[in-house]
Amino acid sequence: MEDILAELAMTSFPNQPPRNPWLTDSVYPTSHFNPGATDSVSFPGPVEGKTLRKGEDAKFQANFMVSNPAVKKVGADTVAFASGMFGLRKLLLTGKALESISYWPYPGFEAESEAASEAAMDALLARWDAARRAGDDDKLFEAIQGINDVGFSHAVGINGVYNLFDRDGFHYCVFGGTKVLKSTDDNEAQVPARIVKQADVAAAMPPGVAQSVSRIIALSMTYDGFLVAAAPGAVVILDRDLNVKSYVAFSGEAVDNAVPLDEHGGIYVVTSRRMLKVVWDGEKLSSDEKDGAWESGYEWMPDQKAFALGSISRGSGTTPTLMGFGDDPDKLVVIADGAEDGTNLVAFWRDAIPEDFEQKPGTKSRRIADQAPIKISKATIEPSPNVLGYGIAVVNSTYPKPVPEPGFHNGFMAGVTRPAPKGIQKFNWNPETRRLEEDWLNAEIDNSDIMVPVVSAATGLLYAANKRALTYEYVGIDWDTGETRERWVFPNDSAMWNAFGGITTILEDGDLLIGGAFAIKRIVT
Repeated sequence: MEDILAELAMTSFPNQPPRNPWLTDSVYPTSHFNPGATDSVSFPGPVEGKTLRKGEDAKFQANFMVSNPAVKKVGADTVAFASGMFGLRKLLLTGKALESISYWPYPGFEAESEAASEAAMDALLARWDAARRAGDDDKLFEAIQGINDVGFSHAVGINGVYNLFDRDGFHYCVFGGTKVLKSTDDNEAQVPARIVKQADVAAAMPPGVAQSVSRIIALSMTYDGFLVAAAPGAVVILDRDLNVKSYVAFSGEAVDNAVPLDEHGGIYVVTSRRMLKVVWDGEKLSSDEKDGAWESGYEWMPDQKAFALGSISRGSGTTPTLMGFGDDPDKLVVIADGAEDGTNLVAFWRDAIPEDFEQKPGTKSRRIADQAPIKISKATIEPSPNVLGYGIAVVNSTYPKPVPEPGFHNGFMAGVTRPAPKGIQKFNWNPETRRLEEDWLNAEIDNSDIMVPVVSAATGLLYAANKRALTYEYVGIDWDTGETRERWVFPNDSAMWNAFGGITTILEDGDLLIGGAFAIKRIVT
């Protein structure tokens, strides 16, 4: 590893989004790693695959449904706040640790948190594992229904997913539909986390806007230290004391994804029908073109048709991802659309459209720089694209035989009793031809977990969740060729090792931190 690090010190990597000085300085300060939501890093991840040993190099902390813990440094220590579906757990990650320091339920979620006790989840997991091993579709469906007994519903599924640490070590997440929670550990590694404040964002909005703000989906932080909350019906700016400062409303359109932003106040929002750029100037949020804002349509299918294919989002399922930073010639934002004849990768010009650029045939507007069919997926892509340089990787998330039941069923029946969504496809943006060009397709990866991968420029590997037979694993895919180069195989075939609904995190020592439905995991390298 020392030889690798020495070699890396002499290597030049693609440009990344500039660091946001209002976020904590860590490997994972905010969901999707950085303000551009690129899900890529310059530092190294693991390089040598192996079969993992439970409790040794496959460490775990039981917890019901955590997507992606945010990470901060406290002196020489490393701390994570894992905001889950029903509450927040503080973890100590110093060295090779995965130690729970504290846990408490969100206000109003005490009963659900108690129902999802470790004993209850162990019993539920045992039922799932028995049904999985039996290969019985009906029994597995019935076992998964047990999540309803611990308080799961579609309404609470977004709790805690998008979260971040600010530069002072305060943590922010969303819960309970329209509430934002601020918490802290006073920057003491061994001290339990505590609640600082909670605020109901909808309650602070005018009644006409509040009625359409049914649940906050996304939470980000601007480069001048304000929170951005996105919900069906509005994008809202809050200060760090959780006071509403400004908003832009758009009734009748859903928002089901995170909102990346740039260092100039641009905030990128994909609704169920449009791609938007709104602009924050430090005092007000604007959707006016004279302030640099814009909008563009994209292809989409009716919501019910998308749901029948197993989609969980309306319109585009991807968090918009920024591409092109620093001295890169083209600045773009990319999504996967929801076209009825198959999803496309769509790239939009982020700033001024080049004067000599002509609208391309088949696109919804001149704002679209290019779009290209994604061959592996019929419906929209749910995991956010990975962007490194001008390379973009997308993950197939169309379940071939979907279950007409929202929530966990598709993720845990696919690849077991039903076929799995398979494949990762990579494209490259060519600045000279202004085209999205196909690069490679790896057709073997089982994406049942709809887990967002991460790519390391240092190792040249894309780290992705996979499942072979019943056994979960992580794979390292060559970013340049698409070849699967390494595998980290979990210790047994239990569903405990799933990565469902998460975002893969690389820690500073190259270990992987992974969420999922039953436990938070650390792959020790």
